[in-house]
Amino acid sequence: MRWTIDASVFVSSARSYESSYLISRNFLRSVQSLEVYCPTLALAECAAAIARQTGNPSLAEELVAILEDFPGMNLIPLDLTLARKAAKIAILHRLRGADAVYVAVAEAFGATLITWDREMLSRCPSAVATMTPESWLGAR
Repeated sequence: MRWTIDASVFVSSARSYESSYLISRNFLRSVQSLEVYCPTLALAECAAAIARQTGNPSLAEELVAILEDFPGMNLIPLDLTLARKAAKIAILHRLRGADAVYVAVAEAFGATLITWDREMLSRCPSAVATMTPESWLGAR
């Protein structure tokens, strides 16, 4: 099985005050030996979320390093073909641009999308399988 992990999961695993912190950390530990496909956009998204909200550039850099070194991780560059696919997904499913990129990557690699994002969870199932880290942990 293949997985695409949204930035929301990585970000929540880095912020101990989030209600989904422990679940996200447990999920990420559990998928370390599996095939993961994420857009390179995840690096900037995770860095921005941590740096903007915590004011801690070291923590943001640490999270980027974790993503780059994550076992089983395949970082997929956003080329023109993938960008066009993401644009179509954004239009069809009324998603934010970055969210559509994750869906496009999941679709391209036949991956299940793991996210905490409610819009993605409710609007994407017709494009790709979606679930929360909590659902994934409960189903294994």
